[in-house]
Amino acid sequence: MEHRDRPSAVLRDATAVALGLVVPAMVSGRAVLQGLAAAALVAVLVIAWRDRRIFARAADAVRSRLGLVVLAAFAGMAVNIPGSLDPLRSLEAWARTLAYIGGCVLFWAFLAGDARARRLCLRIFTVAWLGGLAAVIIAQATGWELPYRVLRNDFVPWNAHWPFHTAKAYAALAACSLPVMLWAAIRETPAWRLAGLVVALGQVAIVMSTVNKSAVAGLLATVLVVSLAVALRSGVKWLAGWALWAVAATAAILFLVYELPDEPASQAVWDWIPPQIVDTHRQQIWRFTAEKITEKPWTGYGINVIDRLPDAHRILPGYRVEALPSHPHNWALEVLGETGIIGFVPVLIAIAWAVGRCMVGYVRSGGGGSLATLGLNAVFWGSSLFNFSIWSSWWLIGYFLMSAMIAAGPPGGADAGEAAVKDGGSGGGPAGGAAA
Repeated sequence: MEHRDRPSAVLRDATAVALGLVVPAMVSGRAVLQGLAAAALVAVLVIAWRDRRIFARAADAVRSRLGLVVLAAFAGMAVNIPGSLDPLRSLEAWARTLAYIGGCVLFWAFLAGDARARRLCLRIFTVAWLGGLAAVIIAQATGWELPYRVLRNDFVPWNAHWPFHTAKAYAALAACSLPVMLWAAIRETPAWRLAGLVVALGQVAIVMSTVNKSAVAGLLATVLVVSLAVALRSGVKWLAGWALWAVAATAAILFLVYELPDEPASQAVWDWIPPQIVDTHRQQIWRFTAEKITEKPWTGYGINVIDRLPDAHRILPGYRVEALPSHPHNWALEVLGETGIIGFVPVLIAIAWAVGRCMVGYVRSGGGGSLATLGLNAVFWGSSLFNFSIWSSWWLIGYFLMSAMIAAGPPGGADAGEAAVKDGGSGGGPAGGAAA
């Protein structure tokens, strides 16, 4: 392992700690998560200025086939910026999303070449989730809100629903973190494995306690995609068994979602979608967005501006809410409506390319990192079909950073990671960085 002077070692350790805290920091709110990510990026840039191999790894990832596919997707989305309803707003959303990817590629390049930082980052990730989940679950189960309120710096009196309402977004990231947590725990010592298992159970518990149906849908997608990968690796003969399992799992989740508490009832849109599965307001939003897509299918209305359509804020009859209050609550409709077919198809190809190479990688080699990345992609894109705007900074940073954390892990386990550092700090290599 390379010699590191004390100031450099302290900075690297502090950066690893910051990276491990970013996603769990959602318990304190979006501003804290984004602030930690920004601080970690500044630190990584300082480290990379001294260790140019970090920039070299990142550049290799950008020049990889997946890196070029991602850049092509951004080029496709950029086509509609000049004709956007608000060009500056669209340019800002486009540029910062690309910057988030670039920053997380640098995070990957840093972690891939430093086994100590990689291990420290994942352990802080585990501890931070453990503490945050404990505070939220205690507040929800017992009514003692003080620890959670301290974490959120929110002492304004509210009703008993406060710890459930404020933890919705936190629960969404908890669902996304579940595959990462299990992957990290399996690679650890028994004590850390136990801690990881406790965190995973807590993450599932908070998804249920906050009645986050979109996160439940994401977890179902993870179960289906991961079990499909395992079935394919086990042999074609297992596919029939997987199909039966998929039907049973889907039926069980649909029944669970059906039984969870519902939004206030209103006029239904489609008879074939029970409002207990997808609330009627969301259905109204989807119908409005679909109608607008047909009016401008090729280039869309501009990134992150579809809610600025003239009739987006009209009040729906029978429901005291707007037709499109902020975003379509469906990433596919949002990207298609805002970037058109010209932007949506390259994005779809980039996602399919990334997921496909992970599926093929797992079927061929059985790597745990590939399986964890499949799980992360399934829960993120699956839940994004029902929840937040796909341009939300905290949502994208969480996804890109956790992808980078998995990609930085050496394919052969901790011993292989140590060997990579000794051999020159190559870590996960350019291919691993591309997955981020």
